[in-house]
Amino acid sequence: MITILRMRPNDAASLARLMHRAVHDGASPDYTPEQLTAWSPEPMGPGAFLMRLADGRAVWVAFDADARACGFIELTPRGHIDLFYCHPRGRGIGGALYAALEAEARGRGLGRLTVDASEGARAFFLREGFECHGSRAVLRNGTQLHNYAMSRILDLDAEATLS
Repeated sequence: MITILRMRPNDAASLARLMHRAVHDGASPDYTPEQLTAWSPEPMGPGAFLMRLADGRAVWVAFDADARACGFIELTPRGHIDLFYCHPRGRGIGGALYAALEAEARGRGLGRLTVDASEGARAFFLREGFECHGSRAVLRNGTQLHNYAMSRILDLDAEATLS
């Protein structure tokens, strides 16, 4: 059973570790070891993780039956999905997190969501109705990686007629 809750400040350290682990375990089929190290050389400190919240982003956390964080997703005030990490893959965690984010985006009246998706996340976002605008080179800690610029238009009028 997965429970989705808004992030609390005391979740920061476990989410930073989860992100680091998800990069190194989950993205390894798609990126070289050098790219993974550049992407996440070590877990972000809890203070640095919490400072990311200063821009007003909302963060949802998935907790497993043992109350351990097993995924999280962030939505900036402008509708950008910034960080989105789950570990392990394939348990419906990502779908549950995304559903919470999309419901919030619709409630805020955001008409468009954007994301810079990793190779592994691209297929997930395509299934959720996002359009891919192409691959982009990204320089991280002196190493080139790639991701995909993607977006999805939310049909707010259709949502209102369903309510």
